[in-house]
This record gives sequence, structure tokens and C-alpha cells, in this order.
Amino acid sequence: MKIEWSSFQRLTSENIRTYTPTSAGVYLLWVQLKDEKWRCYYVGQAENLEQRLLDHISEAEPNECIKENVAKYISGFEYAKVAKQNDRSGIEKFLYDQYKPECNRTDPSGTPIEVNLP
Repeated sequence: MKIEWSSFQRLTSENIRTYTPTSAGVYLLWVQLKDEKWRCYYVGQAENLEQRLLDHISEAEPNECIKENVAKYISGFEYAKVAKQNDRSGIEKFLYDQYKPECNRTDPSGTPIEVNLP
């Protein structure tokens, strides 16, 4: 399945509010490494991408791994709008298998749906 990825943005509340829709979709959180390359540290899906990304940068974020990456390092995000829940779940599983992000606490399981990577 081919999906349209957003442009890459720094993970800030201003960028989330400016560039992220309230649509359903899948998303990737990235951290900048010392060599200036980027590594995916979390993959997820949401009914409302804007709200979910804002939740990740809030003090109430329950995932300590995400909280640490947001607080200590330069983070970024990308997303793709995906309307159907089954498609989001399959794409999330595929992205999880591809990137093996350290902040995802559990394997999303299910049948992966292969998509173009950002």
C-alpha cells in the first residue's frame, strides 16, 4: 500500500499545531543522534494525530522513554493520514517491524501491511 507521508518536522507544540491534521493516521517519532542522523524511537496510530502528538510532548505522557527523548534530545515527527482502523493497525505493525523502536512497550501484533517508508 502506498501512503503519503507528511514533511518531516521538529517535535514542538507549534509545529504540531501548524502542520498536523486532526485526522486519523499513523506516525513516527524520531530522535537526532550525535552524528546528526535520525533514529525512529516510537511508532503509533491515532484517531486524532494532532492531539496524540500533543499528548506525547505533555507532562502527562506516561511513557518514560518518550518523555526522556522529548526532554533531552532533538525530536522530530512524520505522519500519514490513514482513515481505516484495520489499515492503521497493519501499517503500525509493519513500521514497528521495520524500525524496532525502543519506546514502543509492546509489539502491536497483527498482520503487517507493507507501505512505502518515509
